[in-house]
Amino acid sequence: MRPFTVNGDLWRVVRVRPGDPLLVDRTGTHRIATADPNDHIIRVSSEVLPPLLDRVVLHEVAHAVTMSHGLLGPLHATVPERLWVPVEEWAVQLVENYGMEAVALASEALGRPVCVRGLCSDRLE
Repeated sequence: MRPFTVNGDLWRVVRVRPGDPLLVDRTGTHRIATADPNDHIIRVSSEVLPPLLDRVVLHEVAHAVTMSHGLLGPLHATVPERLWVPVEEWAVQLVENYGMEAVALASEALGRPVCVRGLCSDRLE
């Protein structure tokens, strides 16, 4: 998989063996994928295959977006610490589930690709 940049941070996606300790998140739960803000690596279990792989990578990239744009601090400031993880997941799912739809609809409304901060929707095809 190819590396990508979010807000100046270079992220990589790597496949790891199932059971890899790096697939354990900060709550101590084993996951099929994780996004690490310290080394900017998204790790995905090698047992995840298409079409689930697409959804999992999209979800983890959405985590990378929230991390690299510094969105977690403001989110954490609005809720008690016990709610940080569910609120982070809600924000990530908002980006993941509705971001592509918003771009597609804006492109349709304008009748051309939408470009924001140097990213253009025609690169999504």
